[in-house]
Amino acid sequence: MKKKPSYKDAMSHLKRSEDFEERTIKKLGLDPTTKTKGASTMTTTYKATPSRKKWTIWTGGIAACAVLALGIYAFNPGNETAVPTPTPTPIVDSGSTNQQPGTIADEPPGEMAGKRVVNFEGVIEEVSEDGLSFRVGELWVTVNDATEYGITGPTAPPVSEQLVSDDFKVGNTVAGFTSEDVSSGKVTAERIYNNF
Repeated sequence: MKKKPSYKDAMSHLKRSEDFEERTIKKLGLDPTTKTKGASTMTTTYKATPSRKKWTIWTGGIAACAVLALGIYAFNPGNETAVPTPTPTPIVDSGSTNQQPGTIADEPPGEMAGKRVVNFEGVIEEVSEDGLSFRVGELWVTVNDATEYGITGPTAPPVSEQLVSDDFKVGNTVAGFTSEDVSSGKVTAERIYNNF
């Protein structure tokens, strides 16, 4: 009976060819001039070099600080230049120089104004029998021949296309302007901007 070869015997008889060794070294990307004894450590994960790791950490830290600083600068309520907030403008006539800010103008602004001055608005709750007076809340508004209807100006549509009428009915929404004191409870309207 023949004796089975042992592992040591098989390894001693196995020889690698020079060609096989060169191809293996080339595939592994090792330097063929350095001979290593024993097994070399091989890993499949990418190891970042210490300098690359250092730069990545520094770059991330600087970016985080920049975002934080920008956020603090932009949303700081004491910083007036970061986020400009519009200042409220008082309702005064542009031609008037003797009025205090916050008072109602004597007349509506000129034709080029972007917004019209409205100092009474709401739903009509009661209309007089003659149809020339109506009540909005606690304020009675009277219209006369001098009352103008609709908005005017270079970009305004014709009065026939606006939501305004000289027929006042309970339930209509109305907005207008008067130079009289609205706290008096009874005024005469100079302009009616809408009535529908």
